[in-house]
Amino acid sequence: MYLDTLKLWNFRKYSTSDGAKTISKSNQGLSVEFNDSLNVLIGENDSGKTAIIDSIKYILRTKSLDTFWLEDRDFYDEGKGVRREELRIECIFKDFTPEEAGSFIEWIGYDAKKKIELKIWLTAVRKNQAIYTTVKAGHDDEGKQLDGEARENLKAIYLKPLRDALAELTPGYRSRLAQILKGHSIFKDKKDSDGNRIEHKLEEKVKIANAQVSGYFDINKNENDVNFEGKKITKEIKEYLDAFSFDNVINNPEFFMSKGELSEILKNLSLVIESNKSGLGSLNKLYMAAEFLLLNQANDRGLKLALIEEIEAHIHPQAQLQVIEALQNKKTYDGQLILTTHSTTLTSKVKLEHLILCRDNNVFPLGKGKTMLEEGDYNFLERFLDDTKANLFFARGLIFVEGDSENLLIPAIAEIIDRPLYKFGVSIVNVGSIAFLRYSKIFERKDGKILNLPVSIVTDLDVPSIEYYNDDDVTMKLVFYLDDSNIKDFEDLSSDVLFNEMKGIYTSINNFFQAINTNKVIKRFPNGVKRKIEETIRNFTKEIDKVDIDELKNKTHNAKTKKYTTQNIQGNISSNWTLEYDIALSEIREVLHISILEANMLQQDNKLSLDQIDEIEIQKQSEDYFETNKLKSREQVAYDIFKPLNDKEVSKAIVAQRLSYNLLKGDYKDKILNSPELAYLREAIYHVTKSA
Repeated sequence: MYLDTLKLWNFRKYSTSDGAKTISKSNQGLSVEFNDSLNVLIGENDSGKTAIIDSIKYILRTKSLDTFWLEDRDFYDEGKGVRREELRIECIFKDFTPEEAGSFIEWIGYDAKKKIELKIWLTAVRKNQAIYTTVKAGHDDEGKQLDGEARENLKAIYLKPLRDALAELTPGYRSRLAQILKGHSIFKDKKDSDGNRIEHKLEEKVKIANAQVSGYFDINKNENDVNFEGKKITKEIKEYLDAFSFDNVINNPEFFMSKGELSEILKNLSLVIESNKSGLGSLNKLYMAAEFLLLNQANDRGLKLALIEEIEAHIHPQAQLQVIEALQNKKTYDGQLILTTHSTTLTSKVKLEHLILCRDNNVFPLGKGKTMLEEGDYNFLERFLDDTKANLFFARGLIFVEGDSENLLIPAIAEIIDRPLYKFGVSIVNVGSIAFLRYSKIFERKDGKILNLPVSIVTDLDVPSIEYYNDDDVTMKLVFYLDDSNIKDFEDLSSDVLFNEMKGIYTSINNFFQAINTNKVIKRFPNGVKRKIEETIRNFTKEIDKVDIDELKNKTHNAKTKKYTTQNIQGNISSNWTLEYDIALSEIREVLHISILEANMLQQDNKLSLDQIDEIEIQKQSEDYFETNKLKSREQVAYDIFKPLNDKEVSKAIVAQRLSYNLLKGDYKDKILNSPELAYLREAIYHVTKSA
């Protein structure tokens, strides 16, 4: 069996769904569905991860006999110090074996699919400055008291955050290691055919060891014995005892290593990896290994559930990957795990089907069927969602960008316009391509839940200016329209393509065939059809002009905006061509030009930095350029500035780095706010920082 569903009413931050003070069957404030293996709760601080773990602990209790008591602060706070008077925690268990079902025969029922389920609930009421709790189970609303063996069989394993693994594995009266070992089948009491308890082999060995230890210290030992010195200790202690006691009291002190009972023997055991003192990370892994020993040894009638908070505690990133890989593939345990983590390293290696995002007093499972991701998207993300991108699960807002330039420049621009991203908990995710939907669909829901996480997608328009086509270096200057005047020519070639859906402008044959691939109803054309389509295209091509460019820009901008804007996600498309070209058109074009000259000097001369002489020289070059080209159109100047970047003569990343530096050290706020070409960047920033 496993914990299938957790429901909360008025517990901590989770009120009732309708805001009512009275608890009803359907107005739970939170409902969490778990899978039967690994579940990883993720999200920013105070997002509810610990509340979920604690609620399970309160209702099930733990095998380590931790003491948990409900407090006033566990009841939902309405504000101004007013708390609800009643709370409820409910767990639903499913997938029972016959042996497990037999342990809960008085309480089990059936779900809508006629499968066995166990519903258990805890209710707590605040009254007369006290808190009264009741735990019941059953298939009806009344239920029956749940106690005795049934309660014992529902206890969970719990590893707290910042756990002291050394203390847990050290001998003592409350030794956790002793509790773990005592639960193992090896240490269960066994009886002979007459019903008498059989002495455990470990007890036999300790008896022998005790005899040897006691013999060493035996006060009656012959003084000629080679180990006579032990007797001296015992004899001296006896002399002190006799002095402290009445004359008629007989004192016979003895040394022994451990009491003979098995439970006492186990309390005296410690667990180490090696004789030398181990670090906290190694001890934490050792402690988890010991707990999983108990998880695997849960009896056939008991729940196998482990709750682990901040599993990454004291473990370095590479070791985290090893641990989560073992847990994810069930290499080391048989049961169900519910974990919490803040580690992006660990999160990046957990499959999305195991992740549950906590946010805005709700939970959002990221498995298949819950998000808008397709099967191929899940496969893609398993390969490419690294720890630098996994920070998207811990942010209050996200900006997806396609390259290093945006990744470096947007934080600088945000700071300049008084929206520093770090103050709003916003993360930038550099996708490194235009595969934005692979990532953004994580936050689009199929289950009807609203994930209030603002997401901006920043991408280039990728429509070159007419100055590009007028450049002598450019050979391809043709454009092709598919419209009512020529569409029949193509429809006659193939009835398997929805050409009517493709009307518009195309700047290359490749672009046209990309559109065909998304609008055809067959996988492959018959022989010769593709060649005939290419020939027909050439019959309708013409040399591109500014009217064509403007139409293509408008069409592309609308299409990309529509493609990337949905639910809480906003597409922010550059106005003209690329980020750098838009900046070259804007009021900070001079700063970009200087930054390009700086980047070029750093690359050409293999310099690590620029000195004052370099800066003076570059400033003079830039001033001379703008003076020489002051009669050119703004668009031509922008293209000339941008050309070294477009031709890959200079690194975009180095230019972006220099540009960020130059903008931050100057006073460019008004120019950035007043440049229409930068509006899409401002809107992207405002969208994810709209709480301001």
